Amino acid sequence: MEQMVVGRTLVIATTLSSSATLSCAARCGSAGSGVVRGLPVLRSGARSCRLLASRSAFSRLKVEGNPGALRAVKEELGGQELAGDFGLQRREFVRNCAASWLLLCTAAMAETTGAQPSSTGSDGAQGTVIFYNSPLAFNPAKARLALEEKNIKYIENKIDLFSGQSLEPWYVKLNPSASAPTLVVGNEKIPESADIIRWADRQGTPLGGDSVDRAFVDEWLSKVDAWDGNLFAAANTGAGGLLKFSTTFKIKVAEANAKRYPELAELYKQKITSMQKNIDEPADAAIADANRKQLVSLLDEAETRLAFNKFLAGPAYSAADVIFTPVVYRLYQLKKDKDYLDSRPNIKGYFEELKKRPSYKKVFSVSDSGLSSAQQVLPAVGKILFSKVTGKY
Repeated sequence: MEQMVVGRTLVIATTLSSSATLSCAARCGSAGSGVVRGLPVLRSGARSCRLLASRSAFSRLKVEGNPGALRAVKEELGGQELAGDFGLQRREFVRNCAASWLLLCTAAMAETTGAQPSSTGSDGAQGTVIFYNSPLAFNPAKARLALEEKNIKYIENKIDLFSGQSLEPWYVKLNPSASAPTLVVGNEKIPESADIIRWADRQGTPLGGDSVDRAFVDEWLSKVDAWDGNLFAAANTGAGGLLKFSTTFKIKVAEANAKRYPELAELYKQKITSMQKNIDEPADAAIADANRKQLVSLLDEAETRLAFNKFLAGPAYSAADVIFTPVVYRLYQLKKDKDYLDSRPNIKGYFEELKKRPSYKKVFSVSDSGLSSAQQVLPAVGKILFSKVTGKY
């Protein structure tokens, strides 16, 4: 049973989905001043919301001469005496208020529809390209840059990694690692960003053509892909607390889903192990230091190459630049550019040129906007806190 507070009214919803609850809550909100108007039961399809007013509201019902509505509400609650104690202790009531506020914020901020399973019908047979993207995430940016640079037409489905949407059963079946990105091309599934870049680069003429060092491109793709930008953020910035907060929540979601879907239990167990590792490793000084040294090595090599080339692999933009762009972007995003880039002017100048490319503007438009970023993060935070308050995962 989910509970919400709208204005001065308490709504107890016997719904199975937050959207239905919110629909009922919005309708119940017309009581505004705390006076119950109309019948206490509001139907939404096969679901119902039972409306109760606060003590003061029930008092108003009595003094304003509406005994019929009061009697109907009492019947909904099995004849409880409504003018007295509702059976909710103050602490529980406060928790319910908090949960309600979070749920309403989630609904207000969430403007995009959730991703859906990829097509397995005629579209798949025709080679439709479907890209599962998380706009604020590090690895999906690499893959999307490649798709944009190669002008590949694709359908974008957004996956909210922060709130655990990637742990839904249909997506786990699509990508057993329950991460993003995932590219679906017909019946082929490509679940790794570096592999998506390689696939995109094979479509038609590779980026940079014959003017770039192809051997370096291949080597650089593997080298940059091996660096964990999420570990760096967690170990070196305040983002670590937020990532731990989200990951702890997702572990509970995965544990709950492993029980709900026993046929996928092993995949969820593997994901839980992986997520626990994401919590533990940033706190390990040796692992965090190795990650920083790995980054410094990449930056030093790039700085040296950019002293003689306009782009990393030669005079033209290539897949090597695709995979490196989010690395440099992350340093600016985390306010680490002074520590790592002020001493590397070639990379700084190179990045200024990268920012002028249409692909860059399209891929990073969400994370460059505070409002757009909030619209992505706040609904997820609301969902997480709501689950913590209610104990439902």
